[in-house]
Amino acid sequence: MRHWLVTSIAALAAMPLWAFAGQETPQPSETPIIPELSVVQQFEIDRSDRMTVPVRINNSEPVDFIVDTGAERTVISGDLAQKLALEAGPELRLATITGPATAPSFYIEELALQSHKVEGIEAPALERGNLGGNGLLGIDSLEDSKVYLDFRTQHLEVLPSALGKRPGKLEQGMIVVSAKKRAGRMILSSAEVDGVKVDIILDTGAQASMGNFALRDRLRKRHLRFDYVPVKMKSVTGKELHGDFSQIKAIKIGSFDVQNLPVTFADNYAFHALKLTDRPAILFGMDALKLFDRVIIDFGNRRVAFDLPRGARRESASRLALASR
Repeated sequence: MRHWLVTSIAALAAMPLWAFAGQETPQPSETPIIPELSVVQQFEIDRSDRMTVPVRINNSEPVDFIVDTGAERTVISGDLAQKLALEAGPELRLATITGPATAPSFYIEELALQSHKVEGIEAPALERGNLGGNGLLGIDSLEDSKVYLDFRTQHLEVLPSALGKRPGKLEQGMIVVSAKKRAGRMILSSAEVDGVKVDIILDTGAQASMGNFALRDRLRKRHLRFDYVPVKMKSVTGKELHGDFSQIKAIKIGSFDVQNLPVTFADNYAFHALKLTDRPAILFGMDALKLFDRVIIDFGNRRVAFDLPRGARRESASRLALASR
């Protein structure tokens, strides 16, 4: 049996709206601020926050797939695979946030996006209710592309990556950060949390951000009081993962800070698969990415561009913070 990695959190609650400092925002306190919750909560899928692109499968009518930069393989819902009468493939072994799992697969002869086509995909099939849609477009379909997210217009595109070229007109005026790849995923390794160096994995398939226990333990050592709320999450296979929901005071990335970001700390199996259990790391979900007006994840050139919200100061003191509304 083959072993693929599917890391998306398929069911996390939508987080509060966020804004850029320079607008009226509350100042961070010395200790993390967390919601007043006293019971374990089951997060639910919020489909309104999922950004998708249309794809054609074997010349089918267009269907919307979630673009998932955290999933190694493209995944299809079982009911869509049956509706399209796709040929059944072998059983595949997956690595989800809750651990190893197995799933049936189907052959996709051709998956066509606006920018390019991908041929010969062996796609794991999972339940639509756990996926939150028709399927996930993984990095096997994105490796020579760049993902363009425009949160001002709620628009997402997968565009060709001009390999070996400098940032073009699309990135003009944006903050460009170099990235590295690990198992195909884009990782920012120049970030810091409270002086602790942190690897950030960009995961557009996750609605909320997640940190590993290595980061949680380092923060606990630095702060006598580290508050959290126990929560449960659901993986793409429907299994549950327990975690500690809290808030990170500030994450420094290059010339800007992300402040008061809600993060769930958990023993996410994705960290094991990426060999990031001992190094502090965070999966940046859509709650973190949508702090910006635009984000461009360029797989071909290993860089990420961030467009600060309109009216924001473009200086070293730039900070993203929790909105007061």
